[in-house]
Amino acid sequence: MDLLRTKGCRFLHNRKLMDFFIDEETGCISDLVCSNEIYKADAVILAVGVSTIQEIIKDSAALCTSKEFLKVLKLAGIDVLSAKLFLDRKVNIPQASNACSGNDDSFGWTFFNLNALHDEHKESPVTVIQADFYYASELLRLGDDEVVKKVMTCLSQCIKDFETASVMDKQIERFPKSMTHFFPGSYKHMMRGSTSFPNLFAAGDWIKTRHGSWGQEKSYVTGLEAANRVVDFLGDGNFAKIIPVEEDEPHIQALRSLNRSFNEIRTQLPFSGYFLQ
Repeated sequence: MDLLRTKGCRFLHNRKLMDFFIDEETGCISDLVCSNEIYKADAVILAVGVSTIQEIIKDSAALCTSKEFLKVLKLAGIDVLSAKLFLDRKVNIPQASNACSGNDDSFGWTFFNLNALHDEHKESPVTVIQADFYYASELLRLGDDEVVKKVMTCLSQCIKDFETASVMDKQIERFPKSMTHFFPGSYKHMMRGSTSFPNLFAAGDWIKTRHGSWGQEKSYVTGLEAANRVVDFLGDGNFAKIIPVEEDEPHIQALRSLNRSFNEIRTQLPFSGYFLQ
């Protein structure tokens, strides 16, 4: 955020987006209504989680008449807990990013070696870990110390050296219903990053994109895509470079091909509309 401030960005805290004013001639968003204040807008990006965008849609006279936004109300959110831990020693972590399962049937989780990923921690003499837990309803109710115990237990099951490390500091954040629940049939309720309002764009894991990323990465990528759309709309600024995802492994490619073939056959069957899409 400090870097953004040096670029001229201004952050306005404790202001809730209530609604929009529409220019009837252009169909563009002309003003934002935030709490008791009104702000002029050349372009707007809605970069929020699924539960927040649903609240905005319900409260907005402008958006609640738009079919593309109303579909988003059919999506669901899951609870997320994020724990950033500062350990008292270096732990050898083979991979910087790790997706995990099997520790507990009630949640899935990932953990990241921030010493390898973030410049601010590269020279740190200690290990800095971030662990993110999904479907974390049970964990949100725990106190911070109990969360730390749970995280360290999970980490130790993956890498034994975590057993001898101690936590010197912690940052625990809880995000109720903040991440989109990708259930069968949910894709058709998502919307694209460009909207029916020419200067209104959107970013988040509830956005359709051809990039192939999901979760936090998808939120980041769709944010870059939204920024590029603003640059294109205003005719000013520099386009962000978006790195494509690596090609799928052979077995994933085979399953995707099988799924496409199944869908082609399904559409030819009677009552095909009753199948999930």
